[in-house]
Parts: sequence; structure tokens; C-alpha cells
Amino acid sequence: MSSILRRPSLGPRVRGLRVKSLPKDRAIALAYAGSSDEYLNVLRTTQYQISIDKLTQETLKDLRDQVIKTYMDNVKELYLGMTEEGREIVRLHLRRFEYENIEYIITAIRSGKNPEDFVVTEPLDFTRRRYIITSLLGARSVEEVGERLRALGHPAAGAFELMQKFGYDKFTIFIDRQWIMDYTKSLSKFNDKSIYKLVNTLTTYFDVVLAVRAKVWGLSPEEIASLTVGASSGAARGIFDATARGEIAKALDLISGIKPWGQVVASIASEEPTFENLSIVLDNAYPAVMRKFADASIVEDSEFSLGSLLASLEYARAEAMLIIKAAAMLVEGVSVEKRRSYFAPLTLI
Repeated sequence: MSSILRRPSLGPRVRGLRVKSLPKDRAIALAYAGSSDEYLNVLRTTQYQISIDKLTQETLKDLRDQVIKTYMDNVKELYLGMTEEGREIVRLHLRRFEYENIEYIITAIRSGKNPEDFVVTEPLDFTRRRYIITSLLGARSVEEVGERLRALGHPAAGAFELMQKFGYDKFTIFIDRQWIMDYTKSLSKFNDKSIYKLVNTLTTYFDVVLAVRAKVWGLSPEEIASLTVGASSGAARGIFDATARGEIAKALDLISGIKPWGQVVASIASEEPTFENLSIVLDNAYPAVMRKFADASIVEDSEFSLGSLLASLEYARAEAMLIIKAAAMLVEGVSVEKRRSYFAPLTLI
């Protein structure tokens, strides 16, 4: 049965979410803003109607909370009136914030700061899973965070074994790896072609990120292979092999052939063809990857498909985090030149 007939209300909701997305010129203007006033003036021309007058280290948390609130308002608007199938997709999507909050807590512990100042609670309240993060706030060490997660039976606990083996300074990529494994496993229960395409896109992207990052760390080919999420054949397997052998030109050539996002990454990384630069490009390409996939999903499977819904949600979240990251880099005094390099994938959205 056509997805239009099965989900007649989904298409308009997906369209509405995408209409609210930042136009390319606004995203770039925020990323490359020359001052905090310029940044706020641009942001006020978008759906993110923040109330702060000045962007400073003290108001950064307020800006983050308000940006997340706008994103969550859009999510709630989608959620209301959806079928249970669509609601389950939304809830699975929001699980990402559990993993991000775990990263925030670890960052705070490692820097000697109060974790409560970093956590994002609204998505957790919506999914009624705030208790997971609350139970971690009293942890005194990164190891204790892992122990508490194991006691809860949370999938993120698996990341701590990799931290012990490869180093706690690499915690972010291992938490992200555990998220993608949990996420794609949960999504696999949907017998849906468009969801399968999204799962394949996510696992391929994260496998490439892991392969390149591991190469930069100096891990052996065997250690790189042990980190794979789902790459056993095809382009991702070839990229793993080329990366392990140190063949940057071959890796970029294989990446460029991955549809619909590979050309975005390869074209930027080719300007400085090193694994270090490729790692930076991949780290910052997720919004562009999801935007490209969402566009392709709508063309191939229609805006009534579950894959289009989930890809649009992923891009909406990535957009919100991009806005927050741009503000943080501006407050921290990161130069325009460095921000241009960091946000280069935005130019190809």
C-alpha cells in the first residue's frame, strides 16, 4: 500500500518541519558571524526567537535552552495527531539526547565543573526518561558514570569498555558509536524500505567517521576493524581498508561515490587531502549529510515515508545543535577563519 494512503497526514507535517529549516544563507551567516550582535540579529530573523539581549558566556546556556525549546515545540507539533508508528519514530529520535547528556556529564566531570549546569532536560521530560540522566549526576568519576549505566542496563555502558582500551579522551566518539548501534537496532524492527535506507546511511557515515578517526589516533588495522558499526562489504568496507593502509586518495575516491552525501565530504576534504583534515570535515558534516539524505528520501520515497520523517527530524536536531555550537565558538573567541573551516560543509547543503 502506498505510504500516502497509509499516512495521509504525515506529508504535510514533514513539509511543515522542512519549511521551518534555516535557509542556507542564514545558516552560513550564523556560522561566520563577525560579532555576537551580528549573530543575534541573524538569529532573530529565523524561527528561533530568543529573548537574550547579549550573547556572553553567562547567557550561552539561556540561548541553548531557548533553541532546544523551539526545536522541541516543532517536535511536539509533529507528535500530536500522528499514528503510534510515527510517535515511536519520534521517541526513538529523541533518545539521542540521552547520549548527548552523558557526553555533557563526562565533559563536566573531566573539567571539574558541575554536570547539572550542562544537561538538557526538556527532551528527557518529553520521553519520560529523565531519571536516567538524573541518576548519573552524583557520579564522581567517568568510571562511576559507566558503572551506573551498567547498573541501569543502558546501552551506553558499552562505550566505557572502549574508553578503557583506547583512552578516556576519546569518549565522545565511543558514546556516539553506542548511540548509532542502539538507534539502528531499534529502527530495524520497522519493516520499511525508507527506514532501511536511513539505517544504511547512518551506519555507513559513522563507520567512515570511526575509520578515519581511528587512523588519526594511530590504531592498527585490526583495532580499526574492531570499531566498525556495520561495514562488512561495499564502499564502507573499501574505505576501511584504504584508511587502514593510509591511502587517502583511494579513501576520498570511494567516499565521493557514496550517495547522497559522499560528494559533499570528498569535495571539501580534497582541498587538503590528509586524514587529519578528512576527520575534521566528517566531524562537522552531519547536518549536511542529513539534509542531503532528507532531500533524497523525499524524492525517492515521498514525504509520506517514515524515512523522510526521521531524516527531517535528524536534520532539525542537527540544525539546533549547529546554532548552539556556532554561538559557543563565537563566545570563546574562535576566529572567523577557523569557523569557516569548521562549518565548511554548510556551503554544500
